[in-house]
Amino acid sequence: MVIEEEEFERIYPVVTWTIIAVNVVIFILEIMYPWIIDAYAFVPIDFLKGQRLETLITHMFLHADVLHIFMNMYFCWVFCDDLENVYGHGLFFIFYIFSGIGAAAIHAMLTAMILPDLLDIGCIGASGALFGALAAYAIFFPKRRLYILSVYGVIRVRAWQFALFYFLIETIYVALGVNDYVAHTAHFGGFITGLLLAMIYKVTKKPRIYKTPQHWW
Repeated sequence: MVIEEEEFERIYPVVTWTIIAVNVVIFILEIMYPWIIDAYAFVPIDFLKGQRLETLITHMFLHADVLHIFMNMYFCWVFCDDLENVYGHGLFFIFYIFSGIGAAAIHAMLTAMILPDLLDIGCIGASGALFGALAAYAIFFPKRRLYILSVYGVIRVRAWQFALFYFLIETIYVALGVNDYVAHTAHFGGFITGLLLAMIYKVTKKPRIYKTPQHWW
């Protein structure tokens, strides 16, 4: 569980809340109509053949179980509202969607190179897009303090440290070709996509962001 030191809200994050609401509604529909998952999951081999390209987007609104959607939507609530205030409603939505698309596309390409036996396995979940959001959060709020509630107590880290830690973990999984049926390649791809998009936006648009107060410990 991650808790922010403070919020950066100047506008109401209507897109963030809409994304969460849409994911919840679709999850309920999945329970009622299980065929939705097979119909709209992202399958790498289909993408590489140029087929079912709509699943580049649809997969990020599907989830496997209650824990899966809860964790993803919690992270969406923690990180995405601040980003929406940086980008504005429309640009944030574009950023989120393209982070998910980048995650899926890179997942397909890396799977073909590293784990070709999994090319026909469907991929679902918002985590690829959310890894993109995590990367962007670290770019715009690098010194924001985060409190991680763990079995070892409360751990305090900077946003950039938190993002770097998870990126390194996913990179190691990808490099080792770990096959635990978690799309580490999608996490890696989403992070890279979000990082590049955030860096481009920060350099070209120079968004005015209230700096987090400096606390040293």
